[in-house]
Amino acid sequence: MRLSEILAEDRVEVVRSLERKADAIERIASLLSLGTATKDVAVVRTVLEEREGLQSTGIGDGIAIPHGFLGDLDRQIAALLVVREGVPFDAIDARPARIVVGVIGPKKGMHAQVEHLRILARVSRVLREPSLREKLVVAPAARDVYELLREADAKVP
Repeated sequence: MRLSEILAEDRVEVVRSLERKADAIERIASLLSLGTATKDVAVVRTVLEEREGLQSTGIGDGIAIPHGFLGDLDRQIAALLVVREGVPFDAIDARPARIVVGVIGPKKGMHAQVEHLRILARVSRVLREPSLREKLVVAPAARDVYELLREADAKVP
C-alpha cells in the first residue's frame, strides 16, 4: 500500500515550532481524526499516547512515526506534520523530530495489523533520503509537502 492511498492533503500541516512532544501528538491526533468517522481527537490522542508510553516512536534522522490502532476503523489512515524547527521526541538519536507521520489502523484482524507494520516500514523507506526530508521541511506550504511526499512515494517500489 502506498502512503498516497492513506494520506490526504487536508491531513498535512506545517508549523514553525512546537515546544513539547505532547503538542506534536495533539496536532497529529487532530489531523488523523479528520480521517475517522467519529472525528474524536481525544480518542486518537489517547491511542497515540498509550503507544508512545511503551517506547518513543522517534526513529531518528528527524523523523517520528506515532501510531496505533482504533477499534472502529476499517482502513489505515495517515497524517503528516512538519515542524520546521523540530520538536523534542525522545528519538533514538536524541535529535528533534521535524517530520512527524501519524498512522492509525483498524484494531481487528491479523491482516490489518500486518498492513499497519508494512505502512510503518514504507514511511521509513520513503523518508530514507536526506534530500527529501530537507525539501519537506523547507516546503512553503502543506500542499507542497503533500505533493513532495506523494511524488517520492510513487518512486519507491
